[in-house]
This record gives sequence, C-alpha cells and structure tokens, in this order.
Amino acid sequence: MRLNISTFSIALVGGFALFMFVLWCLSLLVLVDRQNQQHAVTFRQNLHGQVLQLQQKQRLWLQSQYYLLNTLAESPSERHKFQTFLWDYYQRNPSIWAVNLVEFDERGNPVSRSSKPGCLQPGQMHRDDFDDYLVPQISSCRIDDKALLEIAGPVAADGDALVLLVSMDYFDFLNEFYSLSGRRLERVADNEGGFQFHEFGLTANATNRVVIPIGDTVTVAGELHLVLQSVTFWGLFERQAGIVITVLVAASSLVLLLLYFSLLRPLQELTEKMRLAAGKPQQGDSSRGVEVMPGLRHLHDDFNALQQSAKRDPVTGLNNRVIFEDRLAQAIREGKRSGRRYALVLIDLRGLTDFAHQHGQYIVDALLRQVADGLQKSLRESDHVARFERNLFALLLEVQRRDQLNTLVEKIYLSVVRRHQLYGREFDLNAYFGVAIYPEHAADAGDLYQHASDALVRAEHSDWPIQYFRDADAVTDTSGFTLIQSLRRAIEHDELKLVFQPVVDLASYDTVYLEALLRWKDEDKHDVSIDHTIRLAEQNQLIKPLTNWIIEAACRFVSECDIEGIAIGINLSMIDLHDRRLPERIDTYLRRYQVRPGQIVIEITEGQIMQDPDEVVDVLAHLGVMGLSLSIDDFGTGQASLTYLKELPVEKLKIDQSFVRDMTTNPDDQLIVRATIELAHTLDLKVVAEGVESLSTCDLLAEMKCDYVQGYYVSRPLEAEQVATWFETSVKPDLVRKGR
Repeated sequence: MRLNISTFSIALVGGFALFMFVLWCLSLLVLVDRQNQQHAVTFRQNLHGQVLQLQQKQRLWLQSQYYLLNTLAESPSERHKFQTFLWDYYQRNPSIWAVNLVEFDERGNPVSRSSKPGCLQPGQMHRDDFDDYLVPQISSCRIDDKALLEIAGPVAADGDALVLLVSMDYFDFLNEFYSLSGRRLERVADNEGGFQFHEFGLTANATNRVVIPIGDTVTVAGELHLVLQSVTFWGLFERQAGIVITVLVAASSLVLLLLYFSLLRPLQELTEKMRLAAGKPQQGDSSRGVEVMPGLRHLHDDFNALQQSAKRDPVTGLNNRVIFEDRLAQAIREGKRSGRRYALVLIDLRGLTDFAHQHGQYIVDALLRQVADGLQKSLRESDHVARFERNLFALLLEVQRRDQLNTLVEKIYLSVVRRHQLYGREFDLNAYFGVAIYPEHAADAGDLYQHASDALVRAEHSDWPIQYFRDADAVTDTSGFTLIQSLRRAIEHDELKLVFQPVVDLASYDTVYLEALLRWKDEDKHDVSIDHTIRLAEQNQLIKPLTNWIIEAACRFVSECDIEGIAIGINLSMIDLHDRRLPERIDTYLRRYQVRPGQIVIEITEGQIMQDPDEVVDVLAHLGVMGLSLSIDDFGTGQASLTYLKELPVEKLKIDQSFVRDMTTNPDDQLIVRATIELAHTLDLKVVAEGVESLSTCDLLAEMKCDYVQGYYVSRPLEAEQVATWFETSVKPDLVRKGR
C-alpha cells in the first residue's frame, strides 16, 4: 500500500484532531478530580464555619433567655407568677429542656430542684459557689441519650438565696442548619463516642462523604455526616463536548485547506521537478498502466539524491567546495567573535592523469577514496576536509599553537604520500601543501584562499613540498620537518645514546650522581645539534617518546652497571612536567629494571617551573613522594618565585654555568653565586655549581661553602663504558691540593 502526500496530510490532520480530542478528555479527568478535591475542602470549611456560627448563636440565645428569666425571678411582684409563666414559656420554646429556680437552706444546700435532671446535680451545688459569679456560667453535659447546654447564675432576690438554671437541647442548632441548608438530618448513632447525624440518602460506603465535628469535644462530642455533591466526568463531557467537537472539526478543515494551497499542491509540483532533476524514471507499473503519485518515501529518496549531489563529492563522499566554503565562512565569523585561529590547507595531488592513462579511471577513483580515508583518519573532530576538483583537496584546521599545526600538517602529509596498495599494485603519490593561517595571513575567506594558493604554487617550485604563506621579505623554516622525521627514526632504530657527566661533592670528593646527556651515536651524520633537535621535538609533540627513551636508557644503565649507590640525573622537558601521568611512566621503568627511586635524580629548569606553577608543583610533589631526588637546573636564568621554591620537594639547586664560568674575574657573577648559595642553604637545599672549568673557580666555590661541583675541570661527559673506571678512582687527583 502506497501512502501519497495528500492521504498522509489528511491522516496527519485527522490524527492530530483525534489526539487533541483524547487530550481534552484526559484534561477533563484531571479537571474533575481537582475540582472535586477543591470542592470538598471548600465545602467542609464553609459548613464547619456555619456550624460553629450556629453554635455560637445558640449560646447567645440561651444567654438572652437566662437574662429574661432572671429579671422575672428577681422581681418580688412577679415571683408568685414565675411558675405559671414557665408553663407558657415551655410551650413557646420547645428547645428549652428545663428552667430551675433553686433555693438553699441556711447551710447553703439546695432545698428545691426540678424533676428534670440538668448538668448541675444537687450534690454538685452549693450557694457559696455562685456568690463570686460575675457572669452566668455556661456548661454542657450528656445525660443518657440527651445532650444539654446549661446556663447557671445567682438571682439577686431580697433575702433569698436563689440560683437560676436554664437547660436546653445541645443540638437544637441543627434545626436552624436544616432550614438554612435544606439538608435533612437523622440521628443514626448514640454511643459513648458521641452522637452522629447523617444526611438522608447517605449510604454506608459512600466515598463522597463529608464529616464535620459538632459539640465541644469535651463533654459532648458528635459528628455531622453530609453528602458532597461532586462533579462527574460525563457531566462535564456533556456540557462541553458539542463546542469542543465543533471547534476541532472547523480547525481541521481550515488546516487542510491551508495545507493544500500553501504546501500540498506546491509540494506535488516540486516532487515532479525533483524526480526529473534526480534522473529517475516515471514511477508506476507500466504493465498495469496505473500511475501512482510519488509518496513520502520517494520524495525523501529524491531529496537525498539531490542533497548528496549538492553537498558531496560523488567519488570520495567528502564535502564539496560549496559546503567547505560555508564552513570556512562560519569559522572566520567564530574566530572574530572568540579569537580562535584556523588554518586553510590546500593539497595538490600529482600524477593522477598519468595513472588514468596507464591504469584506467577506476584506479584513480579508488586511489582518491583511499587518500580521502587517510585524510579523515588524520584529522580531529573539529577539522574539516573537502575535495574541490580532480586533484585538489582542502582542509580547515583549528590552530591552538603553531607547533601543533606543524605536527598535524606533517602527519597529514605522511598519510598522503605513503605507498598505496590497490588491486595488488603499489602506487606512490606526490603531493604539495600550501598553508595560510587566519588571522595572521588574512582576515577574510577570499584572501585566505589566495594566500594558501600562493603557498601551494611556491611548494610546487621548491625542494620542500610543504609551504606556509609568507610575505616577500619573510623566510619559511621547513628544516624542522626533516629533523622531526630524523629524530623519530633515531628513537625507533636506537640511533641515540647517553653520556654521563659526574657531579662531585666538594667536601669528600665522592661522586654524588651522574647527569645523563643525550647525544647522537654518529655525530657526523647530523649537521644540527642535539639541543636544537630537542627543541623541535618539544614544539612538535615528540618529546614524550624521547623522554621515555631517556628514562628507559638511564634505568637500564643503572641496572646493568655493577656500581653500588650509583645515581643518574635526568633532564625533563616542560611538556613532561605538565603530564600528570609522568610519575606513572617513571614508575613503570623503575619496576621493569629493578631500580630504586633514590637512584634517579630529576633535573628541571627554573623557567619550566614558572610555565604553570600549580600543575608542576603537583607533579613534582608526586615524584618526591615516590622517593626520587629533585634538582632545579640552571637557577638564576628564570624568574622562579621563592614561594614555589619553598613549596617544591627539591633537594638540590644547580647554579647556571653562565654565572660560574667567569666568577673569578667578574665581581657581579661572584656576588650572585654567593647570594644563591646562601639562599639555598637558608632553604635547606644542597647547591651544585655547573660549568666549573678551573681550579681557582673550584677554590672560590669551596670558600663559599658550595656543596657540589660539575664541569670540565672535574670531568668531561663520560661514555657508558668509562663510568666504571671513573668510580674505581677513589680520589680525583685534579681536586686534591695542599691545604684543602
């Protein structure tokens, strides 16, 4: 069954109308429940207040009757008529239970009392109890099945001690309640727990029951059970259904008309145009001769086909130039707002035409897909890649630092120019890279494209295939890429070595530790110094594997040499100090080669500490807890804070050789060295002076109470096989002089 757009629209609007009708019915259920709850609370509060008001009104009426009867009882002329008056009074006030005028003897005991019992029994009455009454006292009581409300007070008669008692039915106020509310009540329970009055028609299991307490809850307790007139679902439904259904039908009809004229008819026309543009044949079964309108699935397929052709390269599946330029424009807008930097990289593949002539176009297409896969795997999630033309690709890279960009571009270059294997054959590609950076090289997309293109042209005519845009007077440094590759090969093929320069105690002439220095095994093959190579490794995220190699080589040397108490000093890079996994890396090699932590001395430069003091302090503290000895190298060349110097778990401080080398002839250097030694000793640190190249320098350092010395005067860096001979010499002749 095929669902066309018109039928779907009608079903959609009808379903929405039905949904709204069901939603309205559900809202009625919620509304009925809430209204009944609110009505029950309000109804109970109102009736309870009304009952309390009627009870108070009854008390006031009883007081008025008392004062009326009191007036008659106090009048001497009316006293003989009082009993006659009562007979008529009972007839006119049936709610009055009894009126008693109690007399007392000389001892204050009652001598007269009505036959009808009241709340105050004769044994409970004494004339003296009423002398202090300022106002009549109202009380309530229960006598058998009767609840009474009684008022009592003295009568001021000449020479007689009298007390007037007026009793009435406590629940007489319910008669007025019936006349006000129209609710007929019946007394259904009378027990020790109290009295119950139910409204006629109230069943035993009724859920719409409202209970209102009556009485004073002390001597007379009771409950009033009334029927709550609740709202029902069908009652609300019958009142509102006609209006709701009419509104839903009218709204649905109006929506269908609007959909047809504003959406359905234009959409049908657009569908046919999309089918023709996508190159699909007319849908339908020609054998049956029935033409079917395109349904939503066919419309979706046609749209996807057009979208793919508009946004994607048909060979590689990458974004095309239209999408890439939109991404670039968005990136530049974001960069202007947030200050982010982006690099545009244009990649030109060479030799595709020759491949097509020699092997066929299918080989070229497969090769392009393989290149596209390699590019996507080399990029980060925030980067974008697109294919512009037959042999031209473009990359949009977010730039954090220039050294990171260099590393990423090199990684991408290697993924492109590697040997590709297709259909059992191997193909080598040549590629040229042109790079321009926003906003250093250009502030808008047009200029950025132009400058990247200029760099690409220059790459095609230069020895190095990766070129960054530069002004006419600028020079592009590409030597780093070849050095990085050389260093990577050196680590992988063990083309590096460590040499060791001793650090000697000035007091005992014992070797404290050996500082490990990195060297090429074959210096003649490398024109660039190892120090410059290490700096490039730091800039291109290659320092971690290099540091791992140095740590492992040092631990292996300590494990293999049979020298008691030997310790090796290792210089760490700033990048290592910001790696919270550095202690874990070091611990791995210590365990592997069974080396004690105290046999490794970590040397860090003063300037490295100040890059991010808090993070470096945490890492060094962890190393200190592990038991490694820590030393600050090249002290005096940076701007270390004394606060951090005090907080760091450092044991040694090494004075930079730029101050030590000329200290015998330069008073300023001598002053700096002396102050540094005193400062270190104040902080309970040992001092190492490096760059000691003469006996006079060594003597001056001894006079300043320097702890350790290092330099060519003590020893040049030793090869690994020379270390054992160095330790076999118990006293170093060059350091021994008379008088010391």
